[in-house]
Amino acid sequence: MTNELSTASATASSALGPSAGRPAGRRYLPAAAGVAYLAAWVAGLSIWPVNLALNATAAQEAASHAAHPAEAATQYLLAEGLAGLLLAVVLGSALLPRLRVRASRRLTASAAIFGTVAVAVSLTQCVLGVVLTVAAVDHHVGTSGDLFQLLNRLDGVKMFALAITAVSLAAVNSPRPVLPRWLRVTAVLLAVALAASGYAYLSLDNSLGWTAYVSGVLLLIWVTGTGIALTVRRPR
Repeated sequence: MTNELSTASATASSALGPSAGRPAGRRYLPAAAGVAYLAAWVAGLSIWPVNLALNATAAQEAASHAAHPAEAATQYLLAEGLAGLLLAVVLGSALLPRLRVRASRRLTASAAIFGTVAVAVSLTQCVLGVVLTVAAVDHHVGTSGDLFQLLNRLDGVKMFALAITAVSLAAVNSPRPVLPRWLRVTAVLLAVALAASGYAYLSLDNSLGWTAYVSGVLLLIWVTGTGIALTVRRPR
């Protein structure tokens, strides 16, 4: 009797598929993380009242953060800290199941490595942003100014890392493309825009700072769309 029950259970599990024993909510995790990523960025950008130039002086930067410390700290926590964790969830959902696929292992590894760099930089920026805000409130103008420049340059590093991640993920097509065609096209456009804005932030060239608006919008579309697409395309 016990053997018959075991056989029946194994047969049922095989018929339901490998995801039958997993919580149903896990299926929707990528989409939830993608939408939350968009919300975190929109909230973070909305709460900060001042848009500083890339080459703003230490005095300008310190005065701005000292005047709005709560808003500044909240923005760093949302747009860098929470958004970084949510980005990790979306990328992990896309890449982890494909790391064992030999045909696309190099592209998957490339996306995983540079995606990890982008997440690590974002979390680092969150911590440095809060430290910067405290320094500005305590009137340590030189320290906060140096941290502001460092944050902007780290933004450039993150942008280049995200550009490589997007292109690598778009090129993974084994056993089938990870993303739908429109997101693969978006990834290429995003990589071009991120290369331009990444250069602007690394060099603190304010004349090219406007490119961050283009790359920022494309990044939000790509991350959110990727999370939703992973959920929609995942087998039931």
